[in-house]
Amino acid sequence: MDLEMQYMQVKEAITSLDFNSIWPGFQPLKFALYDDETCFFDGHYIEKTDAFCANTSIVYGGEQIAIWMVQQELDKAVLTSKIVHEMFHGYQTIMGWDCWPNELEALYNYRYDAGNLSLKLRENELLLALSNCFDASALGELLAHRKLRSMKYPYEFSYESKVEEIEGTANYVEWQVLKQLDQTKADALIGQMRKVMTKPEYLFPIRISSYFTGALMISALRGAGAYRFETADRPVILSVIKDIAPSDGLFPEKAAVRSSVTGAVEAFRRETDSIIRSALEKNLVVLNGPLELTGVNVYNARCLRGFITSTYFVMYRDGKEDKMLPGNFVIKMQDEKTIAAVYRWE
Repeated sequence: MDLEMQYMQVKEAITSLDFNSIWPGFQPLKFALYDDETCFFDGHYIEKTDAFCANTSIVYGGEQIAIWMVQQELDKAVLTSKIVHEMFHGYQTIMGWDCWPNELEALYNYRYDAGNLSLKLRENELLLALSNCFDASALGELLAHRKLRSMKYPYEFSYESKVEEIEGTANYVEWQVLKQLDQTKADALIGQMRKVMTKPEYLFPIRISSYFTGALMISALRGAGAYRFETADRPVILSVIKDIAPSDGLFPEKAAVRSSVTGAVEAFRRETDSIIRSALEKNLVVLNGPLELTGVNVYNARCLRGFITSTYFVMYRDGKEDKMLPGNFVIKMQDEKTIAAVYRWE
């Protein structure tokens, strides 16, 4: 199926949506579909530039738009939900949301602690229960756990909350779009959440898991009337626990470190180490520094011993010029901002 036909199908689906019921004040943006060579935007083909990278929202022609890279044919309802997800990122930008996490900093500073992640697994169990029906005691336990984590693991919890606020809300919007277009597909999405959210290995890398936890947090807080749409106090997901004051002894039997989580932390570290060692052994150096690192695919990036992994691309600044390399890479860092060398990862 060509880009134009997919675009027209998605545009038709978007016109059928009730955006205000999905998120008050949210309205559709223009969007583009593109592949390796071509780009279809606003009803016609345009020249594909380096600005079209990954699935996101960008400024193009002076306005905020959504973009989606077509790599495989998707069901119309699913593709529409993905594009509206990216539109919502544009909405966040337009509305001046100021809770975007510092992703490159977090790669270095986020600690995969088994204690934090064990508590998080219990939260996921509560979130899934709340997705079935609202229960005040379950919500209270959930918020108490989150308050406890915010006290014991402040950096990690703050990062997770910001990703939940940015990506979780967009994933919530995606879910609501599916509910309007195809309930079967919406049920499949919540089914996917149920399948993975109680598995320790799902927590790695942590950013990916925040898409689902954030969406379910929005659902739970909206069910309780506790999520505020128009507020400068973001992330709401973080601020909602301000008035809760649990003790470290709260829910001790559920706050214990789970051996399965400890094992998953170790397995994730071993896997990351294996990726780095394999790239270094092949020694396919495609770039030498020092150069400023400006971007990686933060969706599933990893960091270990001063090496960062990135799928699909790496972005850097050479003097005053911004450049991008397509592909999968292991990046040896001189410091948190400076590239020493880039190795192709095959």
